[in-house]
Amino acid sequence: MGLTENTMLHSAEKVGCNVHPVVPFSIIDHYSRREDGQDRVIGTLLGTEVDGVVQVCSCFPVPHTETDEQVAVNTDFHATMLQLHQRVHPKHKVVGWYSTGKDVNDASMLFHDFYGQEVERPVHLLLDLGLGDRRMSCKAYVSVGLTLGARRLGTVFEDVKLRVVNDESDQIGIDTLLKSSAGGPGLVGGSALSDVDSVEGTLKTLLRTLESVMDHAEMVTSRGAAADTAAVRLLHDLMASAPRQPAVSFEKMFNAQVQDMLTVVYLANLTRTQLALAEKLQAVALANAN
Repeated sequence: MGLTENTMLHSAEKVGCNVHPVVPFSIIDHYSRREDGQDRVIGTLLGTEVDGVVQVCSCFPVPHTETDEQVAVNTDFHATMLQLHQRVHPKHKVVGWYSTGKDVNDASMLFHDFYGQEVERPVHLLLDLGLGDRRMSCKAYVSVGLTLGARRLGTVFEDVKLRVVNDESDQIGIDTLLKSSAGGPGLVGGSALSDVDSVEGTLKTLLRTLESVMDHAEMVTSRGAAADTAAVRLLHDLMASAPRQPAVSFEKMFNAQVQDMLTVVYLANLTRTQLALAEKLQAVALANAN
C-alpha cells in the first residue's frame, strides 16, 4: 500500500545514535560463538541518552530461540546480565538491542516490543556481517507508528543517523588490532608477543639503525666516500633536537620512563585478567540460565 496524504508516520523526535567500536567487535564475537544452526544472534545495547542522541557504550548477548512458529527471549539471563553490568557502570541503562543479518523481519518487531518495555524509545542496531558477496554494514532503527487518519495501521522501522565514535583508549586498541591483523609487531605465529619481546624487538631495530649510521659516517671520514647531503642534514637535525642535560638528570628521567612502562604493563595484565574473569562470569550466568 502506497502512502497517501492521509497516511502518516507518527514518531517521537528523530534520534541520533553514536556507537563505540567495542560494540561491533562484541557483536561479531557473539556471532562467531553462536550455536549450530542459528542464523542470527541478538543482544542488549547499553549506554546513555543525552539531548536525543543515544550513546551505545557496551552490549551483552542474550540467548533466544527463533522458529517459523514462535520466538522467545531468555528474560532471566537478560535481567541477570543487566544487573551485573550496572554494578560496574551504574550510569549505563538499556538503550536498545542489536541483531545480525541482512535486514529486519517480522520477528524483529517482537524483539523490539520486548525492549520497548525497558526503554521508551529503543534503538535497533542491525549489523550485516557481509557474508557472501555483500559488504559489511551497520544501521540503526527506531520504531515508528503508521496511521491512516485516526486509525493505527501498525508499526514500521525507520533508520536514524548512525556514527561510530571513539575516544583515545578506543583508538589505541583499534591501532593495535590493525597492526596485529596486518602481521606487524604484536603477532608471531598467531600468538601475541609479550611486552618484553616487543621492547627487545624495538631495541634491536634501533641498534641496527645506529650501526648503519656509524658505518656511513666512518666511510665518509676515513675512506673519503662522498657524504649523503640528505643524511647529513637529518643527523644534524637529530642532534640539534636532542636536549642537553646532565647525565644525572637523564638517568632520573630514564628511570621514570621505565617505571611508567612497568605501570602500563601491570595495568595491561590487570585488564587482561578482568576480561577473562568477566568471560567466566558470563559463561556461568549462561549455564545457570539454561
